[in-house]
Amino acid sequence: MKTQIIKVSTLVLIAMTNVTLANAATQNSNLELDSIIYLEEAEDTSLSIDTEAYLPEDFNPYADPANFEHVSYIEENQLNIDLGFNTEKYLPEGFSPYPFFFDIDSVKYIDENDMFELDFDTKKYLPSNFNADTSI
Repeated sequence: MKTQIIKVSTLVLIAMTNVTLANAATQNSNLELDSIIYLEEAEDTSLSIDTEAYLPEDFNPYADPANFEHVSYIEENQLNIDLGFNTEKYLPEGFSPYPFFFDIDSVKYIDENDMFELDFDTKKYLPSNFNADTSI
């Protein structure tokens, strides 16, 4: 009986020592943010030209388009530009630089006054005394 108590006590002592050492190791690792070295990619964006001369005075590249109807289209006569060599040899078969990606007229807008039926009963998933209007 005494040997079993000694064995169990020894195992408990070893387990407590391991837990204490693990906690001490995690608590002593003080990480300073200033010690972290960040690698920054150098941005070399010098165009060596004055781009303002080629842009409108009120140009803002981050502005949202005011109206989608003001899209600039390429006319048919602008598609046939003579470069002095045959580009078909260097492009894949059937290549078109002006593919039709998106039809703006196909967008279906949702009126904010429309009511939607989701066919989903939330009462099945909420507690019986649930009230969304109460504050926490």
